[in-house]
Amino acid sequence: MSDLRTADVPALIVRRTFKAPRTEVFEAWTSANLIRRWFGPLGTTVSDAIFEPRQGGYYRIAMTSSAGEAYNVRGTITEYSKPERLAYTFRWEEEDPELERDTFVSIDFIDRGTTTEVVLKHEGFSDEASRARHEGGWNGALDQLALLAEAAEQPKRAFTITGMDLGGYMVQDAPRAIGFYRDVLGLEPSRLYPDNRGAEYDLADGTTFGLWGGGGKVVPFQPSNGILFRVDDFAGAVAALKKRGIPIIMQNELSGCFMAWINDTEGNSVILHKRK
Repeated sequence: MSDLRTADVPALIVRRTFKAPRTEVFEAWTSANLIRRWFGPLGTTVSDAIFEPRQGGYYRIAMTSSAGEAYNVRGTITEYSKPERLAYTFRWEEEDPELERDTFVSIDFIDRGTTTEVVLKHEGFSDEASRARHEGGWNGALDQLALLAEAAEQPKRAFTITGMDLGGYMVQDAPRAIGFYRDVLGLEPSRLYPDNRGAEYDLADGTTFGLWGGGGKVVPFQPSNGILFRVDDFAGAVAALKKRGIPIIMQNELSGCFMAWINDTEGNSVILHKRK
C-alpha cells in the first residue's frame, strides 16, 4: 500500500511567528491543559484533550464547534524532539470507521530569539477541498495560539483583586444624608465620622456601604449611581416609599430581577433590587 503522503494533493504548509520563547510555544502544543485553550478556530471549544508527550504517545482532542457539532481527532506521536520538532498522525473520528484515514502533521519550532517561528506541514489529503478546510482550521487555531502566547508574555501582575471591600457614595451634607438612609431605608450607621466625613454601614450579608462627605476637603462632590440594595420584599418596599412621598424615578421588571430607582438627599441614585 502506498504512503498517503505521496498523493497528488500538495502538502499544506503554514508559517507563523509567535511572541514567546520556543520552549513555551512547544509546551503549548504538547500540554493537554494548554491545548484546551487554543486548539481549533474561534468559536470552537475543546471539551477534552489527552496528549502523551513522547514518541509513540497517544493523543486525542475532542472539540465542539460554535454550531454545536462535535469533532474529535486522534493520532500517534511519531516524532518528539523537545523543543525543536513534533510530528504525529492525524485522524478524524467518523461515525463510519471505514471513512477514517490518517493524514500526517509535522511542526518545526525555530528559535528567533524573543520569538518563535513555527512551520507546520500537513500532508496526505484526499482532495483539494479537504486541504482547503484544514488550511482554514489551522489558521484559525494558530490565531488563537497567538493570543494565548501574547497573554502569557504580558507583565505579571503584582496583585490580584479578590473582591470588593466597600462601596458607597459621596455626599455634600453628611448628617442630612445619614438621616435619609436611616429614616427612609432603615439603615443605622456602624461607624460615624466627625467633621462632615460621613458614616459606614455593615450590612446583614457582610458587605459594607459608605457615605463620605470628605469634610469638604478630601474630594469634590459629584452624584453617583450604580449601587443596588437588596430587599426581601420588593413590592412592600416600593409601597413604603410611595407612602412616604418619595418619588420613584424608575421601576423595572427584568427577566431576572425587580428594580426601583429613587434619589437620596444628595442626588445619588438609590436602587432597590430583588432577584427572581
